[in-house]
Amino acid sequence: MLRIVLVLCFMGALAQAEHLVFTTVTPGTSPLWISSPEESKDFGFQSLALLNDSGKSIQSVHLKVTFATGRMDHYEEIVDSGHVYVSLDPGEQKRMEVFLGRIEALKQKLQSMRLEIAWVKITVESAEFTDGSRWDPDALIVDLPSASVK
Repeated sequence: MLRIVLVLCFMGALAQAEHLVFTTVTPGTSPLWISSPEESKDFGFQSLALLNDSGKSIQSVHLKVTFATGRMDHYEEIVDSGHVYVSLDPGEQKRMEVFLGRIEALKQKLQSMRLEIAWVKITVESAEFTDGSRWDPDALIVDLPSASVK
């Protein structure tokens, strides 16, 4: 009987456990793809794989981490960010240490909001190229063929 009570208590504790789901989000127009996040005991995003999917060399990238709920009000807040200097030629991929998303702070946020689960997303906020140009997801993309009037 004692075993049954202990098992039920353990299962109840698991049901009320808090969960942080760490994921990557790459905007469709981004010249840089991020994937394969690795977690550590301190950071949700200890390291990432970065792939230069553009025709230009990248010299740095700005990353942002957001905390989001799955509720109907879809609460989302920026909780961390970082600027990573990386030399990536077109088509090149590297794993970089980024040290973003402090797990203890995220768990405290989860508890203070009285949530059981939240999504912690890392995304590319901007990228700087070696030629001095810059990409950001809000930039207007205009690639219209010139029209000639006859």
